[in-house]
Amino acid sequence: MAYDILIKNGRVVDGSGEPAFQADVAVHQGKIVGVGKSLGAATRTIDAAGRVVAPGFIDHHTHFDPQAVWDPYCGSSVQNGHTTIVVGQCGQVIAPVRPGDADWYLEFFSDAEQIPLPVLKAGVDVTWESVGQYLDALGRRRGINVGALIGHSGIRRYVMGEAASERVTATPEELAAMQRLIREAMIDGALGFSTAPKDRGDPAGLCNDDERWALASVLGELGTGVFQVAGGAPGGTKATREVARELAARTGRPSMYNLVSQPIEHPEEWQQHLQWLEDTFKSGARCYGSCVSVVAGAIFNLQNGLDVPQDEDITNPNGLFRGMPTWDRIMALPYQDRMTAFRDPDIRKALSAEAVEGTVEQTLPGTNRRGVSRGFFNRRWDLVQVFMTKHERNRGLQGKSIAQIAQLQGKGVMDAFLDLSLDEDLETYFIAIDRNTDPVAQKHILGSPYTVIGTSDGGARPHSQDRHEYSTHLLAHWVREQQALTLEDAVYRMTGKTALMHDLADRGFIAPGKAADITIFDPDTIASKPRETAATLPTGGIEVKRDAIGIDYVVVNGAVLLDKGELTDALPGQIVRGPLYQGARA
Repeated sequence: MAYDILIKNGRVVDGSGEPAFQADVAVHQGKIVGVGKSLGAATRTIDAAGRVVAPGFIDHHTHFDPQAVWDPYCGSSVQNGHTTIVVGQCGQVIAPVRPGDADWYLEFFSDAEQIPLPVLKAGVDVTWESVGQYLDALGRRRGINVGALIGHSGIRRYVMGEAASERVTATPEELAAMQRLIREAMIDGALGFSTAPKDRGDPAGLCNDDERWALASVLGELGTGVFQVAGGAPGGTKATREVARELAARTGRPSMYNLVSQPIEHPEEWQQHLQWLEDTFKSGARCYGSCVSVVAGAIFNLQNGLDVPQDEDITNPNGLFRGMPTWDRIMALPYQDRMTAFRDPDIRKALSAEAVEGTVEQTLPGTNRRGVSRGFFNRRWDLVQVFMTKHERNRGLQGKSIAQIAQLQGKGVMDAFLDLSLDEDLETYFIAIDRNTDPVAQKHILGSPYTVIGTSDGGARPHSQDRHEYSTHLLAHWVREQQALTLEDAVYRMTGKTALMHDLADRGFIAPGKAADITIFDPDTIASKPRETAATLPTGGIEVKRDAIGIDYVVVNGAVLLDKGELTDALPGQIVRGPLYQGARA
């Protein structure tokens, strides 16, 4: 038999966490059919000498729910080695939808994930009602595989209408209807259920805990499915993780929540967090903390002003300089007047006195976008980095801190900051990093058996997408440069472990019989390219793209989707469904 693809001479990291080995991998009719040597002939042979042959990466936390409708490749996911993404996180979904109610779901998604509403309305034609119908619609044109969770806010709206956002307690009939929807969606192939802790500000956060436990019981009865709990509640991570632990304890199913990190303002908090997770597992509850391999913080530019919506778990840049009198006055000016003010030497001195030297006190603390205090600006300009530049001539500054740039250019911090901004008409994006800077802490967080690496949030905040490259950064920075994880463990954390948590029995490993989702990369050169903007969303909307170098091939269900680093026009993607799915219902 001639195979479709034979991958020769590669270093196989099979997704199990076990040591790598040299072998060839044969692919036929969408499946891995052999792992060994001298396997025979193939229609296409890929020489993987010097390369790692790994299972395709699985991004378990995205908000591509709407974008997956029009974008078969889901942003830069494939270019960063992903073969599967999971949507439906944080209770925020676009299915099930009662006929005539589609606008609410799109408006809700736009507000929650900061995606321009005109983009969503132009790109999404809601032709479905049930979760199963939504999955069928997604499956018609797929490059990358997609799986989905059932979102609490979505089913609450479907059953209760406007009362979902107004009434805490569902009636017994409404509760039974929501349970039925969850059961039907799981049979249609959903991978689990997502919710939010109390008082988060959406329908999933409005209800009482009794409703959460009642809905969660369906997964316990079915014996499959994973829970995901959103962050962003007034109680912070503590409230989120308590809900996740209770869901796991009550049902025997695994749960995960946002977010385990190392905040610079509370540098020892991560140790307490990991101990809490260990204690939770020892009590018998499979509760995981989600974590990311990249730094995080408020992303902003000076053109839009500082009131730029952000992920609820990090500082809103509106609060960085809030309460500094000169900054408050200048940022309130019209755009052109603001440009003029930033050129004034006396104004610069005043801005610097407030934000650099600290000779003028900041009177108001920063907040996240839900209004929760995140403290005062720490004036750590070594942690304020160039996130993305407008002009190619400044591209080399991406990833450098303002303190570094000031030293390189022989300028003061404020001059370096404002000169770059003005050179790009105030369109330079900066990130004020507030977490994940300590290599020792990150080694423990990323390597913990109680954490799950991912949470790209892909699809959310398309103007400043900051985590698409988490897989590439993990392999380049934390594995190769910092040696915080072994290559085998890092791959396991992004493939086999994630597949097992989501009951995806047919993928996540390089083994005969598994789906041929394969990523081939050079461990010595893998790295992220600079961020770039692209007007690739409907209506010409802008999204940030960040591709990789060193990822040579991505194979999805036996078809080459990334070929020598270039995206093909293949559409081999499938809807990945849970074990209860038996085919489309009549």
